[in-house]
Amino acid sequence: MKMQQLEYIIAIAHAGSITAAAKNLYQAQPNISISLKELEAEIGMQIFWRTPNGMVLTPEGENFLSRAKDIVESMHSLEADYTNRGDDGVSIKISSVRSAYIPGILSEWVNELDDDERLSMRFYETNTNKVIEDVNSGKADIGVIRISSDQRETYTEQLKNRKLQVRPIAAFIMQPIMSIDHPLANSEDVTLAELEKYPEIVHADDEMNVFERNYIKADYESNSAKRIYVQDNGSKMLMLQGVKNAYMWASPGPLHTSQSAIRSVKCSQANIKVIDMVICKKSGESSRTIKACMDYLTEKCGELPGILPLE
Repeated sequence: MKMQQLEYIIAIAHAGSITAAAKNLYQAQPNISISLKELEAEIGMQIFWRTPNGMVLTPEGENFLSRAKDIVESMHSLEADYTNRGDDGVSIKISSVRSAYIPGILSEWVNELDDDERLSMRFYETNTNKVIEDVNSGKADIGVIRISSDQRETYTEQLKNRKLQVRPIAAFIMQPIMSIDHPLANSEDVTLAELEKYPEIVHADDEMNVFERNYIKADYESNSAKRIYVQDNGSKMLMLQGVKNAYMWASPGPLHTSQSAIRSVKCSQANIKVIDMVICKKSGESSRTIKACMDYLTEKCGELPGILPLE
């Protein structure tokens, strides 16, 4: 029995299917299927029933899942308690939603570390649900997730059930950003209809109708004729500047205020309050490095332009 097998069981139970679990874990589906079969054969027990509606835990599987969660949680807690002790320097793994400001704040944090201190940082950019999976599985020590204000209670409960600590760090309204040469760049207040006339750069893993209604405007459904889906955040910025008259929605932050070629534009029709939250395992805040990074994010987010009160 391997730790990875237990993490697969937890992921399948959460997602409801092997296909969804594989997608959440960025693993090949056959690998998870084989691992599950091998584990069931090893322990001589069926953990899931395979049904037309997905994977359903057997009664024995329910008990196994509970114990698996305890084991995985204890292992991650042990890792957190005994990581970054002694003179090994700073080591941290961070999973975050794609953001205009998070990389900048983390860069400032790194710059404030002692020059002679060793550093190992891994930074991943993905979507909110994958960030939660990364932290829950131990792939990341810290996660930054993004939700609408209406989703806050639901996600807070979900994170509590996973025994994750959560701390709101920023609230804002999404805003369109574009090149200073864009026809709308000097507008005092652009409309959604005006934006739809131009190419939109979007995250490759976004479901646009969900994104628009959760993060822009509740009843909004764009009629944009041109969309360019890009996975990498750096490539998105290059496309934004390279595609004629392109725009994209972004959080407030230094990325487009410090670069003269990019400008943010007011759109008062975008009226949904978006909240970014930082999460970690309950044991995580006992780590000096994790706590220091979370504290720094919390402090600096409050200083960003365009940030709204969290409550």
